[in-house]
Amino acid sequence: MRYRPFGISGKAVSALSLLLRDTGRSQDPGAWRTLAVCAMECGINAFELEAGVAPLAAGFSQALEAVERRLLFVAWRIIGDGRTPTDARYLQDAVREGLNRTGSGYFDLLTLDEAAYATLTPEGAATLDDLRAAGLALQIGVAGVGALVDQAVATGAFDALASPFNLTSGWHIRRRIREAAHLNMSITGFDAFPPELCRPPAQIAAKTALFRRAGPSAATVGAYAFLHETRNWAADELCLAYALTEPALACVQIEAHRPEVIERLAAVPDRELPTGLAAQIEMARIDTPADARSA
Repeated sequence: MRYRPFGISGKAVSALSLLLRDTGRSQDPGAWRTLAVCAMECGINAFELEAGVAPLAAGFSQALEAVERRLLFVAWRIIGDGRTPTDARYLQDAVREGLNRTGSGYFDLLTLDEAAYATLTPEGAATLDDLRAAGLALQIGVAGVGALVDQAVATGAFDALASPFNLTSGWHIRRRIREAAHLNMSITGFDAFPPELCRPPAQIAAKTALFRRAGPSAATVGAYAFLHETRNWAADELCLAYALTEPALACVQIEAHRPEVIERLAAVPDRELPTGLAAQIEMARIDTPADARSA
């Protein structure tokens, strides 16, 4: 595993970080502990946990017992619903719950998702500053894909950004990342695996035949067909390796619910992209119609 500085925070994080969140699988604490420990054994030291999932927090707390806290980078993500105000009380309760359930002592990063940022009140913004000043959350970040995230970056009020980034990312996302880097924000990339590119070719053909749809996905898949033809590489591994070449990213976030997937992807940072593949990717981006690219 390779490590990079997390912006100007002074902390080194693994090139891959692991997102742990509720996806409706109803996993018990033991299952979450297994995933976290597997990641640690693979050299991953950066984790982001979704707030409000008690079994997840409990399982991660168990995993923390196996390693010194200072060696890990732990982020806590506040999930908004677009209606509940992200005010002082809401943030204080979320952080207090997270610290109590995980036993982490402090969070290296407290992240608001786009919906939580959308309802952030002035008192809530002041509370974020208070949490940072108190050392309970060393950095404050924002995560998302839309215009509100651009607005958050422009305010200069956040220390960190989590943005989608992959080999189909268009000018808008790349500009956002550049602007955040110019503001000395710590940047995490996510959604490194475009689903339409990582599916096995047989599944892609079956889906196309079933829905008879022409459009962005068909154009994109055709341009990137080489992802399934590169020897000794899976398509998702190539997508991840490409995302890791973006110098502005402190880490690339993955999400996996099986230890074997974590182990396989954790080997990617130590591999070099096959010769000529970067050029193939850039040519595919140029050849893909603008409306078929990620914004």
